[in-house]
Amino acid sequence: MAKRVILAVAGAGKTYHICHEIQPDKRNLIVAFTHANIKNIQSELIKAYGEIPEMTRIMTFDAFVYHMLIRPYESSIFDFFGEDYKYGETSITLKKPPKQRIKVNGRDVPNRKYKKKEFLQHYMDERKQYYCETLSELAMYVKQGRKSLARIAAEKLNLFFDNVFIDEFQDFREYDYELIVRLSKYLTNIVLVGDYHQHSVSGQNNSGKPFKKAGTEISYEDFVEELQGKKFDVDETTLIRSRRCSEEICSFIYDKLGIQIQSVGINSGRVVRPSNIREILDDNSIVKLVYENASRYSFRAVNWSYSKGDTYESACVILNGPTKNLLESSFSVSTLKPVTVNKLYVALTRTKGDLYIVTPDEFENMKDKYYK
Repeated sequence: MAKRVILAVAGAGKTYHICHEIQPDKRNLIVAFTHANIKNIQSELIKAYGEIPEMTRIMTFDAFVYHMLIRPYESSIFDFFGEDYKYGETSITLKKPPKQRIKVNGRDVPNRKYKKKEFLQHYMDERKQYYCETLSELAMYVKQGRKSLARIAAEKLNLFFDNVFIDEFQDFREYDYELIVRLSKYLTNIVLVGDYHQHSVSGQNNSGKPFKKAGTEISYEDFVEELQGKKFDVDETTLIRSRRCSEEICSFIYDKLGIQIQSVGINSGRVVRPSNIREILDDNSIVKLVYENASRYSFRAVNWSYSKGDTYESACVILNGPTKNLLESSFSVSTLKPVTVNKLYVALTRTKGDLYIVTPDEFENMKDKYYK
């Protein structure tokens, strides 16, 4: 297995692949981004093996960093900062660490509560609670002798796990991303699975490394090149076929957005231009995907970005201003911001059935009737 990144497309079965690639008699660690991912992994493992294999452990990334990289090394961490350590006095908090600068009476001023990274208080509050947000930064900053804590922890992890899998790799940013890359240098076997084109669409972790550099968006080709430069074996073919979307919908997405997505051919959904839009809006079996403010409508609606991870029997994508010409032959994806392309891609790939497309002008004529 060694050191691999598998770049997938929407609906290709990232979780399915991980759960069926593990060897149930091996010591496996599966790390996911959210608790929802964890539940999906647990469910898929039970489907595959009748139960979660005894030697397979599943954790969110935050839990992984805290329990595997911080807690076992607390004495060394405190010693590194010249602080006294007492077993059992620490915990963790989800509250945000103090910002470096704050607004006071409209002025941008230094925050007295902020501590530089050279101090332990940068990573924990006055109650000795680690800030969840700075765990990865802490794991990379601390050293024991000439070795970083991240390296020491990775080498120890090799004693406890044969294989490490990280799901939804595209959702990790900044220090979290850097920590994964750092650990990968020393882990014996690691597989990262993710969809580049679904990055920067969630409500958090939307910007920064590895998808932005000096304010510039990193292209798919540049991202692959960066991973290869970090000695990853990048697999672009294993999960290129969507099990969710039909051949017609995949072809439509490739033609319009230039994203390499193919179909397994299980489903037969069509791209439909509805002649009776009100009929579509009134049909609750069809999920309406809007760019934003889904809660203001009386019909069953979800924001494009919030639909990430969902699968619908059929869906209607209501285009917005920047994407209004999507159906025209003159449409060019180059006119869209990368984040808009990603959100649109997410919306277009949610259905395993028909995909209805409604233009903003068509929707404008009747949307007032559907406000709550």
